[in-house]
Amino acid sequence: MDRLLLVRTDRVGDLVLATSCIQGIKEKWPSWEVHFLAGKYAAPVLEHNPHLKGVILYDGEGPSDLAKILKEIGFQRSVVLFPTFYLAWALYSAKVPVRVASGFRWYQGLFNRRVYLRRSRCLKKEWEYNQDLLKPLGWDGSYREPRLYLSPQELDWAWDLVRGEGWPTDFVALYPGGGKEIHWPPPFFRELGRMIQDRGLGVVVFWGPGEEDLARYVAGDGLKMAPYTDLRQLMALLSLSKAMVANNTGPMHIGAALDIPLVQLFDPRWGCNPQRWGHEGPGRRVLMPSVPHCRKCSPGCTFYPCMERLTPEEVLEALEEVLDEG
Repeated sequence: MDRLLLVRTDRVGDLVLATSCIQGIKEKWPSWEVHFLAGKYAAPVLEHNPHLKGVILYDGEGPSDLAKILKEIGFQRSVVLFPTFYLAWALYSAKVPVRVASGFRWYQGLFNRRVYLRRSRCLKKEWEYNQDLLKPLGWDGSYREPRLYLSPQELDWAWDLVRGEGWPTDFVALYPGGGKEIHWPPPFFRELGRMIQDRGLGVVVFWGPGEEDLARYVAGDGLKMAPYTDLRQLMALLSLSKAMVANNTGPMHIGAALDIPLVQLFDPRWGCNPQRWGHEGPGRRVLMPSVPHCRKCSPGCTFYPCMERLTPEEVLEALEEVLDEG
């Protein structure tokens, strides 16, 4: 049995963007078993993927412990989409015959197939860079966009919650939180929500760990606020929305992978460049302040705070466009 291990152990959004590799492999080699080594927090996004044989949860185990797990399963090939020294050493110690990763790292000798990617140039989408790492295996297919899957039971649960909470069935999802990215101001999200309601659509404010107070502020007295959800529940509820407005963060990528009409709000730092991280096409819009790209944010910047240059009116216009196209 040919078993291949994909590896991405960091954040939710990064793992979502790695899912395109699963489909690419199965299209090229239908008989291969595809397994994924993923971080414990992010791994639920992989559930119910029909092309995936198994998921190994990574919770910071040392290289020797991880190598033992991998050796017991027995992999012939591995592709590490974001390598670290410990992951490299574990695969090397497990004697996986083919070990693919990107180059330009001091420990790259632990991999025996290397692809020299310059992701920081932002010449491609992140999921396309991921699929480029399949080329040493012989992959020559077309790039696939990320894709997530929900079960009928999860969708039934989501509809039951929507009805039980009295949410409008036609609602727009707002996600005002996020990770280290610079966010669109919460008062602007709040104002946008009121404007959407004035046009006859419902609004639900979603949130993740540590973001409850932010969501409560944005929701105020007039907007619906989602309850606490785990990652799968968040996915199921978002999938029912008519459209989504989100900062550049994991749930934004979830929305794209679920094919939800999407307005994406990016800050101008080069590391967050939408040329690499944004989703394009019908039913999708990328918005960013009309300022030059920068390396880091500083209160001394001429354009600071630049995210305030994106007005609720501009975001609403983009939202109406994706609703018409979606």
